[in-house]
Amino acid sequence: MVTPILKSSLQIKTTELLLDKVLATGQVFRWRKSNDTWYGVIRNKVWALRQDTKAIQYDVLHEFHTSPNNQRFPSHEAELKDYFNLEFALHDMKASWNLENDSHLRNLVVEHAGLRVIRQDPLECLISFITSSCNNIPRISSLLLKLSELSEKKWSFCEMSFSPLPPLSFFLTEHAESTLRHIGFGYRAKYIVKAVESISEKGGIEWLHSLRKVDLGEAKEELESLSGVGPKVASCVCLMSLDKHSAVPIDTHIYQVAVRHYGVASGSLTNKRHSELEETFQELHGPFAGWAQAYLFYSNLKKESSRSKKRRLR
Repeated sequence: MVTPILKSSLQIKTTELLLDKVLATGQVFRWRKSNDTWYGVIRNKVWALRQDTKAIQYDVLHEFHTSPNNQRFPSHEAELKDYFNLEFALHDMKASWNLENDSHLRNLVVEHAGLRVIRQDPLECLISFITSSCNNIPRISSLLLKLSELSEKKWSFCEMSFSPLPPLSFFLTEHAESTLRHIGFGYRAKYIVKAVESISEKGGIEWLHSLRKVDLGEAKEELESLSGVGPKVASCVCLMSLDKHSAVPIDTHIYQVAVRHYGVASGSLTNKRHSELEETFQELHGPFAGWAQAYLFYSNLKKESSRSKKRRLR
C-alpha cells in the first residue's frame, strides 16, 4: 500500500474541467484510467486524479528527483491549476468567441462542456506531435509510454510503471535513433533526434521554454526550423505548451470540418492553406481561437471513434 505524499482536492465544476474529455482526446498521451481514477505524470510527479461534480480529488503519489529545469510552484494545487490552464475560465472564454455567427461551434460548446486546453511540458509536447504524424491516439500513447520507460527514473504502482521522459541528453547519444526505431517510432525517430539536436544547439530546454515569451509568428517560425515540424505540429506545440492560445492546428480532419461547416473550398491542405485557415479561425474567434478549435477536433474525434466501432461490429 502506497502512502501518498499529499492528498487534497481542487474545487472545480465539470463545466470548467472534465477529465475524461481532456486527458484522453489527443492533447496528452501518457495518462491511464483505472476504474474512476486517472494516473499520470505531470512534470516530475506521479498524480492520481478522481472527479465528482464539484471537485477533483488528487493524490501526489511519487516525486522524481527534481531537475534544475523544472518550474517551481508555491503549492501542489498551483501546479495542477497551471497544468490545466485554470487561469482561464471557460465561461469567459466562450463569451469572447463569435458564437452568434458560428452555429456549429455554438452547439459543440454545450455538448462538450468541460473541454479545455492543457499547458504541458514543451519538449514532451513537441515529441508527441512529431510522433503523431500518420498515427492514431492509442499508438501514440503506446509509443510515448515506451519512450518514458527508457528513463532511468522509474516508479511502479498497481501494476503500472511511471517515469518522466528521458532527459534531453538521451536524444543526443549515438544510439538514440536506433533505440527509438527499435521500440516502434520508425521514420519519426530520425526527426525527433534531429529536432532535439537543434534544440540543444539553440540553448536546450531553456530556449524551448523561452518561446513562451515571443509572439505566435516568431514561435512558429522557430519551431518550423526543427526537423519533422511543419505548420500543424508547430501550431499544436504553440497552443498546448507555449501559451499561444490563438494558434489553430489544422489537420486533415479539421480541414474537412472547415469545408463542411465554414464554406472553405476543398482541395489539398498545403502550408499556405493551413495559414489561411488558421487566420480565418483567428478572425472569427479571436485570441482564444485555438481553444475553439479544440471543440471541433474533439467532436470529429468522437464521430470517427463511433464510426470505427460500427465498422468493427459489422
